[in-house]
Amino acid sequence: MLGATRILGNTVATIVSVLIPGLLGLWSLKPLLELLGAETFTILSFFWVYTSHLGFFDLGISRNLGIELPKLPKSEKSKLVNQSVRKGLEYSILGIVVVALLLFVIPIFNPQFSVVSQYRVFAVLLVWVPLAVIQMIMRGVFEASESFISAAVFRAYNQSVLFLVPWVMAFWGYHDILQIVLVITVARVLSLFPSFYWLMRQYGLSVIKKIENKAVVIHRNNQWITLSNLSGIVNGSLDRFVLLSLLGAHAIGAYVFAQDFGIRILVLSSSFALVLLPFFSKNESKLQNHIWVKRGIGLILLSHIALGLILFFGQTHLKHGFTNMPLAQDVIDFFWIFLLGITANGIGHILLSALHSHRELKRPALWHVISAVLYIPLLYWVVQAFGLTGAAVLWSVRSVIDTIVLYFLWRQ
Repeated sequence: MLGATRILGNTVATIVSVLIPGLLGLWSLKPLLELLGAETFTILSFFWVYTSHLGFFDLGISRNLGIELPKLPKSEKSKLVNQSVRKGLEYSILGIVVVALLLFVIPIFNPQFSVVSQYRVFAVLLVWVPLAVIQMIMRGVFEASESFISAAVFRAYNQSVLFLVPWVMAFWGYHDILQIVLVITVARVLSLFPSFYWLMRQYGLSVIKKIENKAVVIHRNNQWITLSNLSGIVNGSLDRFVLLSLLGAHAIGAYVFAQDFGIRILVLSSSFALVLLPFFSKNESKLQNHIWVKRGIGLILLSHIALGLILFFGQTHLKHGFTNMPLAQDVIDFFWIFLLGITANGIGHILLSALHSHRELKRPALWHVISAVLYIPLLYWVVQAFGLTGAAVLWSVRSVIDTIVLYFLWRQ
């Protein structure tokens, strides 16, 4: 069983892997916004959101690995890993079809995104689907195997290129979206070669050799994990697309900047939740898991309070870092609203890991679907009535309610 020291070490490794691209992302937001302009920056943020959600099309495989792999005997682990990779490739076909339809429809309703319908950009974005799915599964295997150093390197590299490549290209005057996504694609594909080698050595990965069907354990969990993931996409990213369609890219630059800034600071909670999932899955004592959940909640509250104090006393210095002072003030105002929801989201990450580890998948998934269905029309009305500020408040309130529900589900 993982001891406290090992949990701490794995958490630190995971934090570093998220912190490196997170800081790179935070550092690049301002120069990218100023180099590209608000409208182009918003379109670039669409690609960030796009790639972050493409992993959805693993249909819960990576999460399922974290739940099931630690529980299996060594002889069964290879079968599950091989079957998971094969299923991921199959699910990618469905993902390509769905994404192709979405990329075709989006420019019809919002001409600002006509760039995605250009043949070459369209083709590259479709290639991102199987790439993202395989990367999600690879990371899931690393984490479920408690190889958090490997997972940390894999994550840090693939997340960093999303920000480093656009910044370098924008700095040198290359603002063409196709060129940016092509370079990002090549950089991310390169990370798969050492990862596949590790899988072949550790689990005898073979996508050709016939392996005993282990799909039942995948399908048993995936339906509920997929529902949670789908509603998470709606709740987590739909707001900026609704705002884009109603207000235009030029009007929401500060909102997107503040939201991206806030999401990047979910380093501690997401890292702790990732490390605790295999620990929870192997641990039969729910009482001991309760103790670690409480520790995680306390850690998030303390760290976010400290962050809030640092930003409060340092906001004057932060504003002077912008050439556009009104934009800087708008970013700070939105961030204070988002901070509440970000803190709630961090606590929710840990609660959901604890619930999933005990195969409590159905009730969280049903709640997430209900909240997503309610959020869509409510968001549209709030934006019409209260504008950007109302949308930010609704985003945070939804996150708080979601975490409260997950907490009561866990306490039962």
